[in-house]
Amino acid sequence: NLRAINPENGFFGVAPGTSVKTNPNAIKTIQKNTIFTNVAETSDGGVYWEGIDERLAPGITITSWKNREWSPEDGEPCAHPNSRFCTPASQCPIIDAAWESPEGVPIEGIIFGGRRPTGEALLHSGWEHGYVGYQSTF
Repeated sequence: NLRAINPENGFFGVAPGTSVKTNPNAIKTIQKNTIFTNVAETSDGGVYWEGIDERLAPGITITSWKNREWSPEDGEPCAHPNSRFCTPASQCPIIDAAWESPEGVPIEGIIFGGRRPTGEALLHSGWEHGYVGYQSTF
């Protein structure tokens, strides 16, 4: 049986675009004990970024990642496009109960993803040989 472990203690993710709609479990995971870099800060001590899709309470102001008062009319993002969060994996509500097991957890499938600068497929199957191969033309 194929098994896997995660040698890391947490998750490192891109903040912009992360919301309850796009990744509800990430939002639940980052509610405490989380380090944010280059995000905006709300006047009530919260964090904010493009795509968070949270309405601010009346009177709450935003300080951008550049440490300046910010509003959507400013014409620039409040958070750096590559702003991040780093949070303990143990806070993830859907993490496998055996995630820290030295034996690892059973692998039921493998999903590979990535970005390509052109329209060519990132993966090419070769099931007749028992594998799916990665092909890079960067």
